[in-house]
Amino acid sequence: MLNISANPEHALFLPAPNFNFANAVMNPAPRPLPGGLTMADLNFLQSTSSLFTYEAVLYSAAFGVGQLNPTMITTRDRLSTTVVGDSGGFSVIGGSIKTPHKIFRVQVLQWQERNCDVGIVLDVPTRSLNVQGSGYTQFDQCLNQTEQNTQYAISNRSRADMIICNVMQGRDHAEADAWFKRMSPYQRHLEGIALAGDTKQDMWFWNDRLIQMRDAGLLDRLQWIHVLGTAQPGFGVMLTGLQKAMRKHLKRPIRISYDSARAFRNVQANHIITRGLRETGRDFSLWPYQFSKSASALDRSKPFPFPSPLGDLCTYGDFNPGNPNRLGGWDATGLMMLSNHEVYKEVQAIAEANRLADAEVTVGGGTPWHVRRSWEAFDLIWGTSRPDVHLKKYRQFLTHYASTLNGTDDER
Repeated sequence: MLNISANPEHALFLPAPNFNFANAVMNPAPRPLPGGLTMADLNFLQSTSSLFTYEAVLYSAAFGVGQLNPTMITTRDRLSTTVVGDSGGFSVIGGSIKTPHKIFRVQVLQWQERNCDVGIVLDVPTRSLNVQGSGYTQFDQCLNQTEQNTQYAISNRSRADMIICNVMQGRDHAEADAWFKRMSPYQRHLEGIALAGDTKQDMWFWNDRLIQMRDAGLLDRLQWIHVLGTAQPGFGVMLTGLQKAMRKHLKRPIRISYDSARAFRNVQANHIITRGLRETGRDFSLWPYQFSKSASALDRSKPFPFPSPLGDLCTYGDFNPGNPNRLGGWDATGLMMLSNHEVYKEVQAIAEANRLADAEVTVGGGTPWHVRRSWEAFDLIWGTSRPDVHLKKYRQFLTHYASTLNGTDDER
């Protein structure tokens, strides 16, 4: 069994398991797994897994609220794992949550306090304004409801040791700034910030606003920043530089994290997995492999082609038994196995990208130029008396990912 604990000096990558996976690993497999493995071995939060362990995930209240059966979240070792509890805000506006909003926000906070280390306040994403039938048609409706939910969380929290994140939304700079001006005063009472919406990857915009909060004394309680839904390794490495700078200059062990549901959504719906890390033009990317839609495209008697603690034990047929009733021959057990394999590959690829950035001392290596310049910028922005000068000078690097959004990866 491998323990692939995250390096605390790096921004924390959070796999975001779906409801099916979180429940399936607690139950017997419908068919035997290879090598005497059980479904419990696919639970990478468990130290008893025969495959590997990883200590952190994001899990949505949309899955957790009302779930009475044991899951990988409720049975975890609280001393060795971290769960960031998302609010399920987009599930509410998407129609999958039927509970009235005022009741659901109570359920969300109670679920987070029972099960999570970090909780994100129930927000109304501004993306709802582009969702037909969401019930929200005006920006102020989203902001007003989120403000009321934030006030509720502050007034009704019962666990002082759980970090609560103030959510920042907006479809553009104007909306994000209006949201920021209304919601930033609540940061005096909260320990975390969650960046969401269409500006979440704009590190020029958000460093400017974070500096404003610092100068107003609003970050005195800050312990955690989470960026919702991004699977880009280059952006993750950029966040590592921001974490280093904030820790150094605020003199506190602030944690920055980001999440991705691709190991569960992309794998299980589209049968796409990660082969590793690669350089593409001026950036890092995850190197994908798309399994064929043909059930007979690969020889099921041959070893699984992609290495991982699970893949090294299996033939391709162990993953894909040729189910005649499912596209490409997959079955539910094989897809759960594939998700476990994918978590390992993503974590390893992102760790490699961070280690490379840590190790390189010249500009001619594999770390993208905009990432290296952003690390330089963060240190100057947070460590000098003229952050405005450095925000202006480095803007082109800090906005590199601003228009490269992963909206569909935000499973909330």
